[in-house]
Amino acid sequence: MTLVQTGLEAFAAAKGDSAPTGLLAKSPEKVLDARAKEKGQGILGFLKTVNKNYQVTWDESDPKAKFDIIHDEEIASGAKRDQSRNWLEKDERCGEGVIPVECRSAACGTCWIGVVGGAERLAEVADLERKQMKVFGYKQGDDPKPFMRLACQAQAEGSVSIVIPPWNGVFGKKLYGVEKTVLKPATTSAQKLRETIDDVLTVKE
Repeated sequence: MTLVQTGLEAFAAAKGDSAPTGLLAKSPEKVLDARAKEKGQGILGFLKTVNKNYQVTWDESDPKAKFDIIHDEEIASGAKRDQSRNWLEKDERCGEGVIPVECRSAACGTCWIGVVGGAERLAEVADLERKQMKVFGYKQGDDPKPFMRLACQAQAEGSVSIVIPPWNGVFGKKLYGVEKTVLKPATTSAQKLRETIDDVLTVKE
């Protein structure tokens, strides 16, 4: 398939050096070690209490994909303060930061994230977040600190590493007992994203 895609001449001219780089070059152990590492608080860090600051990594393949967050601050709030890039160029829903946010009250589900490292360093899930995640069709289970969170609700108690799924706000099923109803996206941008995904799936079929 590669030969067909590139052509014989380009294939023959390739050096054949396919050594992985960046994140792919790290062993699983090193990746886990990096996720477990806590941001230092400085020489007088032991004196800090509510003013402790941590770091949120949102793309482990990009060394600059990080933003600072203070103790007990919601992840979405910390993301809002990071204006190092034009986030709207990335996604029209990213008007306040790298994490798409629409409501900030757990009403839309747009800001859900996956926590790949440091889930234990986030505050426990409150009743509102737990309830709304079920409404959106995402199962957190009974873990008080699960790996799926709403960024507008999850409060930092340490550094974490997250992933931001491209289908934020495009909901699955509403789960109440045996009831399963297809949920409509809460926002126009989420509706547009769902339509795009549906178009792609239709073409594949």
